[in-house]
Amino acid sequence: MPGPRRNLPSLGALATFEAAARLGSFTLAAGELGVTQAAVSRQIKQLEGDLGVALFLRAHRRVTLTEAGTALAAAVSASFSRMAEAVDTLRQPQRAASVTVGATLAFSHFWLLPRLPAFRRAHPTVNLRLIAQDPPFDLRHDRIDVLLHYGTPPFTRAQSLATLQEEVFPVCSSGFRDRHGAVEGEALLNLPLIGLDWTLPNWLRWPDWARQAGLARAPAAPSLSFNHYTDAIHAAMEGEGVALGWAAVLSDLLADGRLVRLGRQSVTPPEQHHLLLPEGRAPSAATQAFVDWLAQRFAKGDA
Repeated sequence: MPGPRRNLPSLGALATFEAAARLGSFTLAAGELGVTQAAVSRQIKQLEGDLGVALFLRAHRRVTLTEAGTALAAAVSASFSRMAEAVDTLRQPQRAASVTVGATLAFSHFWLLPRLPAFRRAHPTVNLRLIAQDPPFDLRHDRIDVLLHYGTPPFTRAQSLATLQEEVFPVCSSGFRDRHGAVEGEALLNLPLIGLDWTLPNWLRWPDWARQAGLARAPAAPSLSFNHYTDAIHAAMEGEGVALGWAAVLSDLLADGRLVRLGRQSVTPPEQHHLLLPEGRAPSAATQAFVDWLAQRFAKGDA
């Protein structure tokens, strides 16, 4: 019986097509593959001739996938990802005891890191690799075993196994509160506010929070701004002003008094912290152990 490869184009042609489809450019694909742009164009043309359909629409300096190209790109990308995972496992079987975890800088710094010693005591043979970044992860290409993500489902190529609810309210240092008093309502907006120049799309900023909290007017521009939430919170702990606090993320700082809540107004956003696993990839024993431990923390509201 003929094998399943009887109708497949060459692996080289498919690899060239995958790179061009992913990068949206024959020139960029050539750079990644270490060949000339003409060689990429020639291989794509031969592949289109072999299949009898156009895979790209050519325009000046850019290419876009046709409907047929989009369908093929999805299949080829998924197949290459599975092959890469299988080869990676065979080459480095010791990774079966390793877990790569992705999270935002804030969630990693304020919530996850303080809790990792408990997991490491319970599972001393599991190696953890933590990748913290604010730009979104892409589970189609990033080598992440577990992703801690703040948002609302559905999630692309990921399944949510557990969630942690949030509440957002103003926070400051105890010294700042003592100097300014127990300020409530719109009077909060007269205090020095700490803001963010850049944030996640679903991360509340002062105008959004004031509106959702039912305050009648919008706040003035923050007197101090940062491009990372971790820096904004450290400034609040130093008494520089009032920041928006995510109760789950900052739970340890609120519990030990390094931060205090200011006022009674709060917002419960529709987004939650999700424990995500990539679809189509069976978790290793080490990954499953970490997932089970983390799901228990979420289920207990370990915020």
